[in-house]
Parts: sequence; C-alpha cells; structure tokens
Amino acid sequence: MKRLANIDIRLLYIILVIVVLIPLARPLGLPLSIGDPSRAGFEFVDAMPAGSIAVLCLDVAPSSEAENWPQTLAVAKHAMSLGHKILAITFVPEGPMYEDRLAKEIAPNYGYVYGTDIVVMPYRAGAESAIQAFGEDLRGMYDTDYYETPIADLPLMAQIQSIADVDYWASFSAGDTGWYFVRQIEAKFGTPGLAGTVGPGVAGHMVYFSSGQLKGMLGGMAGAAEYEYLAKVPGKALAAMDAQSIGHGYFIVLMILSNIVYFAVKSGTAGKGAAR
Repeated sequence: MKRLANIDIRLLYIILVIVVLIPLARPLGLPLSIGDPSRAGFEFVDAMPAGSIAVLCLDVAPSSEAENWPQTLAVAKHAMSLGHKILAITFVPEGPMYEDRLAKEIAPNYGYVYGTDIVVMPYRAGAESAIQAFGEDLRGMYDTDYYETPIADLPLMAQIQSIADVDYWASFSAGDTGWYFVRQIEAKFGTPGLAGTVGPGVAGHMVYFSSGQLKGMLGGMAGAAEYEYLAKVPGKALAAMDAQSIGHGYFIVLMILSNIVYFAVKSGTAGKGAAR
C-alpha cells in the first residue's frame, strides 16, 4: 500500500492518455442514454422512403466544426444508406468546403454519383432572407452549382423545381439557421425538418422541437453521438463520448483506490504508534 501511496503521478497521467486515446482511435460504441430529440430526428429520417429528396444546410464553420460536422455526417450517412437524394446548400462563407468534403469524401462511399444523387450549391449571403428566397424560388437562386456546372446539366436538379419537390430538410449551424428554416420553410410550405445546433443553442431550438415544428434536434457533441449510435455509423462524436466515459470511469477508479490506500496506510501507521 505504501508503494501505491508513493506512486509517481506522471504514471497516472500516462495511463489516462492511453485510455482516452484508445476510443478516439477506434470508437467502442458504449451504450448511451438517448434523448428524445435525437431519437425523434433519427426516426423521422429513417421513415423516409428511398428516393426521398433532402436539403442539407451546412452552415458549418471551423469554430463550430467539432459539434456541427459530426452531426452533419451522422445524418448524411444515414440518409445515404437509405438512398435519399441530397441537395447541399449553405448560407455561411465557410460552408462550401464542408459541402465539398461531403460530396467528394463521403458520398462515393455509398455509391453516390455527383449530379444524380447529390448536388452541392455555392454560398449565398442573406441568412434568413436568403432562406426565405430559397423557399419561394430555389431555382432562381442558382444558375450553377458550387463547381460552376450549369443547373440544367445536373439530373437531380430536374427533379427539384420548387420546395414542393423537397421531402425534408436538415440544418446544422452554430447560429439560428434552424429557426430560420422553421419560420421560412416549415411554417410557410409545410416541409418538415430537423436541426443540429451547438450546446448553447439547445434551449432555443428545444422550443421548436416541443411545438412539433422541428421533427428532431441534435444538441452539441452529445446529440451527434446519439444519432451516430442509433444510425450505426460510429464517428468522431461517438468516439469522443466513449473517451469521455472511459476517462470518467478511470477517475472514479482512482478516487476509490486512493481512498482505500489512504485509510490502509493511515491504519497501519496508527497501529505502529499504539504499539510503541
């Protein structure tokens, strides 16, 4: 016990790094407590038939990437596994680089052909007013896609003449994009959708989920991890939650062990003192 009491604290930190890195390198898929907003979002997308057309709004930026990008990937991978067609749009300047990654790095893994199964559009400024214009005349907003290919040359766009041809939408942002879609798309045209938001935005979006105007809501890293778990597409969010759970478990073990060692050493010292 004395040897444990005098253990080099640097060794404990080395062990901590190891136990945290293992799930980050390979997600373990530890059971999660799934919240109603994430489950509702998963079930909403899962119920959509093959061939459904989804608008994914990637208002993702480097500052929100840790939370919004895993959310985007979880929903996009689920949608692709179901055979849904994807129209990716963005209303933030940094969004196109994430659209590009989705089209070039993720979609091919599901056999998606660009132009037929997925199309990405360039950035449009205007926030809520741009989303309003998108709902009222989406074909009028774009002459070409992000790669400057004419809209007329993209087979998927022949199926999307107006918002009436869109089956559902999903927005991912650190701001109020989810609110804008509810007000300008769901409320006006009846097109349902779900939203992914960063941690501080959960409370504001929960109001729309509770009212039924959002069919699902992914809050922060935890929401992304819950969706990954339900959709069976483990990624960075689930890995981070696994690492967090194992890290917490490690600290709990250390707390219990340290108390056992402390009282054992103290008891041994007291006994020697009494013998003297």
